[in-house]
Amino acid sequence: MFIICALTQSLLPQRVCMSSARYSSMHKFLPFSRVERLKPTEISNLEMAFDLDSDPKKVNLAGEVYHNSDGKLFVHNAVRKAEIGVACDDSYTHEPYPPLGNPDFIRAANELVLNKAAPAMLRNRVLGIQTRSSVDALCLAAQFLRQKMNCNVCMLARPSSGLWEHIFKSSGFTCHSYQYYSEDRGELNIYGLVADLMTAPEGAVVVLDACAHNPTGLDPSVDEWKLIAHIIRCKKLLPLFHLESHGLVTGDTVQDSWAVRYFVDSGFDLLCAQSFVKNFGLYNETLGHLMVVLNNSIQLDVVRGQFEAMMLQNKEKSFSAFASRIVAKILNNASLRRDWILSLQDVHHRLQQMRLALSNKLTVLRTPGKWSHIKNQAGPCIYTNLKPNQLRKLRSKHVYVPDNGLINLGALCTTNVDLVASAIHDVMLKTESNTDKAHVLSAPRIGLQRCSPANINKIMEYRDNILLHSN
Repeated sequence: MFIICALTQSLLPQRVCMSSARYSSMHKFLPFSRVERLKPTEISNLEMAFDLDSDPKKVNLAGEVYHNSDGKLFVHNAVRKAEIGVACDDSYTHEPYPPLGNPDFIRAANELVLNKAAPAMLRNRVLGIQTRSSVDALCLAAQFLRQKMNCNVCMLARPSSGLWEHIFKSSGFTCHSYQYYSEDRGELNIYGLVADLMTAPEGAVVVLDACAHNPTGLDPSVDEWKLIAHIIRCKKLLPLFHLESHGLVTGDTVQDSWAVRYFVDSGFDLLCAQSFVKNFGLYNETLGHLMVVLNNSIQLDVVRGQFEAMMLQNKEKSFSAFASRIVAKILNNASLRRDWILSLQDVHHRLQQMRLALSNKLTVLRTPGKWSHIKNQAGPCIYTNLKPNQLRKLRSKHVYVPDNGLINLGALCTTNVDLVASAIHDVMLKTESNTDKAHVLSAPRIGLQRCSPANINKIMEYRDNILLHSN
């Protein structure tokens, strides 16, 4: 027995060495080598180019984060106080919330849009669902409308956020577009919009930005909203609002949600996806909300049951409990709410200052193109409508704007606005050509080509009726 053990001990190391030698000569087993490298996105390329730029005056105008006049990330004083209050409140536990989310937050979110004394609230016709963001709220709405209500067509503004079409197509919708923006005039194309809605299939879902339309920043007037509502009612369409920059458009949360309130008070069934990221500065604790308003409260329990089942099935309960407690504490506390509203107005005021500063500087420089329309836009971004080749030339001048042409106003300040305006001016001078001029000259006909004389007459009749009833 001793001899066998000794022999084994002497032979085993030799065998191991021989096996290791043979293994090293073979191809090594690298299971993760099968993972393909992810193609860089447009935003990641932009960020990388900005990081590699050594110019000390470089400006990154991408993203949605708001910075103060010193270039630092802005934190609302009310949010800071609420964070401390929530962290020190012993009444908060880690017990899971119901499937639809934090009840205190849901109630406050609904009241922020509709008002506590709204008839829809008093008659129990409003349902709320907490989500991680307004994008998640839109995804949930699309899924519910397709699976539970058999809606299969949606109408999206042209242009609109690049995410919207992907969201609805992924849920099984057929996506149509309605005209929204007139490139030559830089304004809302209300006649094209109305003409397209008049030809929409009955029962279609219409996605509308309640304020600060993404990406143009242009919103219908009160009379135009009334005209849109009249056509939606006549065509039996279902409105789905997106409310992303609540309070940042006018500095008044009541004014920014006027369109939603008008539709609800007019008796519409509707959905509204809300965001609490930009207006509360919760960039790393994102928070959203889906509000569903029914014209008849009888169906509320049925709808609630379906949403609860969807939230449990899809495990959408990964929303932030902490963020919902912060917002609920601010909105339900008179002092904190007043502090937040004043802070929101200050943010709005600075955004407007930067918007006017850039527009005025481009006008003074006599930059080719029309830039006065920038003043008519609203919200935390500027829609430049610059073409991809112009945006690439801007980057060579150390000014970085994403391919959608949206400038983050929160990244502009008094120390860089002149630099940005000068860079845009130089690029426009170099890229101005006869081809561009021909394109602009042909653009005015786009809005009315799809409007037959009969449709134009109907549009005018609708508008006259709305104005008559509103006076």
